[in-house]
Formats: sequence, C-alpha cells, structure tokens
Amino acid sequence: MKKLLLVMLFAIPCYALNAQPRISISGGVKLIDAQTRTMTLLYVDESPSRDNIYKDIDPIGNIAINLNVRWQDDTPDKALRLFAEGQGYIGSISGLAFNVGYAYSGTNQGKVRIQPEIGAVLGYCSKGIGAIQNNDVYIQVNQTQFQDYTDVYVSLRNAYIGIKPGLSFIFNTGMNSEIGLGVNYQLSYKAGFISFRGTDNNGIQATEIEYLTARNVGFYVDNNRTDKNPYNPDGLEFKVFYSF
Repeated sequence: MKKLLLVMLFAIPCYALNAQPRISISGGVKLIDAQTRTMTLLYVDESPSRDNIYKDIDPIGNIAINLNVRWQDDTPDKALRLFAEGQGYIGSISGLAFNVGYAYSGTNQGKVRIQPEIGAVLGYCSKGIGAIQNNDVYIQVNQTQFQDYTDVYVSLRNAYIGIKPGLSFIFNTGMNSEIGLGVNYQLSYKAGFISFRGTDNNGIQATEIEYLTARNVGFYVDNNRTDKNPYNPDGLEFKVFYSF
C-alpha cells in the first residue's frame, strides 16, 4: 500500500509536466448510509485507575456537504485524461479523501459532452462521540499518557480504500471555462478504529488509535459486539462544478 501510494505521488507530478492542465472546483452532497440501530461504545484505558467511556451513540443524518478541487489533464488529442482530486466533507460525518484516475473525454470539443471516469480513492471519515473523563492521574492509550486531569476526546473513524466511478455532463461556456453536473458512486474496503485526541504529559497535542478488534474496546450494534464501523462513506455523490 505504502509503495503504491509513493509511486502514485511520484508519477502524477512527472505526468503533469507534459500535460495541459485544467482546474475544477466543485461542491455538492454525499449520501451517507446512516444506521438507525442502537449503538454503544465501551472503552477502558490502560492507566491504573482504568478511566473509561461508556456511550450510547445517537443515530446520525444521511447527508454530508462536500468540496472538491481537481487537477485534470486537458490535452485536446488525448481521449483518456489523468485526474487527481482532493475532497473534504462535513455533516453527518466528516472526512478527507484523495481520488486519482482517468476520465474519458474523447476528442469531442463541442458545447456539450458526456465524460465517464474511473478512479481509486483513499480516505477516512470521522464522527465525534464524546470524551473520556480523567478520574485520577492520567489517561493512557497504548503507550501515550495524556496530561493529568484533562479529558481525552474520542472519535469513531473508518479508513478506506476503493474505487469511484462517475459520470459528468459538461457545458462549454467559452473563455476556456466549463460548468457541469456530476455523479459518482464510491465502493470501498473499510477498517474501523477509535481515535483519541488530547494533551500528553509533555504539553503537546497527541493522538492515538485503537482498532475495534482490541480487547479493551467493546462496540455493540443492536447489543451484538462487532468490529464494523456503521458510519459508511460509500454511496452516491452529486456535484456541480466549474472548470478553468
């Protein structure tokens, strides 16, 4: 995984040196597969006082607002055009993602065109669920000791990698600019974990993670223990974009 990411990060700038770039800015909605079932999280830390969080998690909504910035090769004689896109979204869940792939533009440079695409996506999503209240000297997560008598904030997260096909309807507005409507569908492999954020004993902001499979983590959906995070970033995305 790390080697593949390094190759991609190296290859894209090299490709870009020989490309005719186009930048797109888009906004829209991301539909979340929200779970309405009963969810509970129990976590016990590694400190002597066994600080813990026991939290019933309320159902969330099913929409997030996203903002995307895309670089795309716009060389006219290329039918397949490389793109790289960064995405941020906030709402029912929040997250960041990086999407890279190819769009098929053909050689049609008319007023209207249809552009299918396929990309690989890498990202994470997060939902804050509360805090561990320090009841003694410190809170310890793995080897990190968070500062005396301060709370540690807890988020339920999914890291994901997958594919993201899409289809855009593009309208040429002249002056080397375009507007368009697009739809994508994300399908990914996900790994659920808990993120902890607070101030460590050196006074520095620190983060730690525990996977939902850890022995001191109990995550329950409808009273059944599971290692699957129900906050699912997969599904449809709709966007309006402007390219220049």
